[in-house]
Amino acid sequence: MQVGPLTFVKVESGTTYVGDDRGGWIHANQRPRHEVRVPEFFVLETPLNKADVAQLCNQDGPASTAPHEGVDAALLQQICAALRPDVPDHLEVRPPSLAEWKRAREAGAMNPMPGVLDILADAPFSNHRGAPMDGRPRESSDLGPLMDQLACIEVHPHKSEATATSSVPMDRRLPGTVLRLVLSPVREGPSRTVPRQADRSANLRVEALCTLLIGVVPSFLIPVLRGFGGYALEGWANLLFGGLVAGFVTGAIWRPRRPTVTWEDGEFHEEDEARKISQ
Repeated sequence: MQVGPLTFVKVESGTTYVGDDRGGWIHANQRPRHEVRVPEFFVLETPLNKADVAQLCNQDGPASTAPHEGVDAALLQQICAALRPDVPDHLEVRPPSLAEWKRAREAGAMNPMPGVLDILADAPFSNHRGAPMDGRPRESSDLGPLMDQLACIEVHPHKSEATATSSVPMDRRLPGTVLRLVLSPVREGPSRTVPRQADRSANLRVEALCTLLIGVVPSFLIPVLRGFGGYALEGWANLLFGGLVAGFVTGAIWRPRRPTVTWEDGEFHEEDEARKISQ
């Protein structure tokens, strides 16, 4: 689809999976892994280059095909406003959501640029609890130091398939930040979202069992197997403490994989929609 000077590539509707199901605590900010059903949309194969930005902003500049680095809220709004008159009413122009970015990459419709920060339309997040499951951007719900930031995808400098999520401030332009746009269907009504509350009782049971089997039991078993069975009785307090510490430390890097949240497991929050309307 041609919109102004930009050519957008169609991405067929489909399902993608966002997040990580590994159980270690170091992966907590990427959990839970969840299913997202993304409708058909259009995406730029590469981020905006310097010539594109100059043309859309009605500025004089070199006709350079090098990526334009440095994006703030004012520039983003100006570019989207310049394209909006040529965009069909049922579509909106904006950066991609995390799910749309992943879906476009999986479909081969875009080329991630190594070593850059690809800006997303999502608000910053600490985990995927409450994330939309229909591909729409995640909206900010709280006021605070992150209200002027957007989430982004960090692409590895040498391995474009390796990525991580982060955030960037939008009140100033930072080197290395690039802008890729999508034309995505306007979503109406409440969104199906990842459940906001985890199954804490199940998590506690898994944690207790892993600590027992990985830490406490070996802590007592090792001296017995080495012929120091008496110490297992006399020094039980030290062995118990050591086992608990060992179990706690191993939890940082390994725990059983967590279940993936499917589409049917999602939930609706009508009160969120009512709050948006009232605002």
